[in-house]
Amino acid sequence: MSQETSAQEQNAKHLAARTVMAYRAGFPIEELSIAKRADSKTGIACDWKGLRADYGDDSKLLRRGFALIYIGTIIDQEAVAPVSEVLRKEVLADQTSALEARKTAVEWGLAQAVTDTDPFAHGGYKLASRLLRNDRSLVESLAQELCIVETMSRENLQSWLDRHANALVLDELERSVTF
Repeated sequence: MSQETSAQEQNAKHLAARTVMAYRAGFPIEELSIAKRADSKTGIACDWKGLRADYGDDSKLLRRGFALIYIGTIIDQEAVAPVSEVLRKEVLADQTSALEARKTAVEWGLAQAVTDTDPFAHGGYKLASRLLRNDRSLVESLAQELCIVETMSRENLQSWLDRHANALVLDELERSVTF
């Protein structure tokens, strides 16, 4: 396997994991892409904070937002190949997103300070771990599909996930005591 193929697969798995988490949480995904063309951006476009009014539960939304951020990093820990530059950029973006999520907890009045947000981050990490254990084959299949098509629009992605995902109630997974 070439270094470029390995890098593409690493990035596809990272983004597929984040996409599956977003799908399970009902977060809208505008576009998903690993394309390396000058006219396209790589990554996932998902505005989970925009669902605050619809969710009606800031704690749950924040915990799921952290899960969205952390799930890609969890799957990255399994990689045996050196981390690619593209994946390194995704991880840096995830770190920035985690800090933004912590600031959001303070803005929404769920924590007094950014340093008090660990329970939300920990809850998100646990949820991401549980979801990955449950949906690993879905993540792997989506990563393979993404390596072929490189970019998926909201409509194409929704259709693909609806066809391939098994039924799952995320609330039940959140209540699970297994890590």
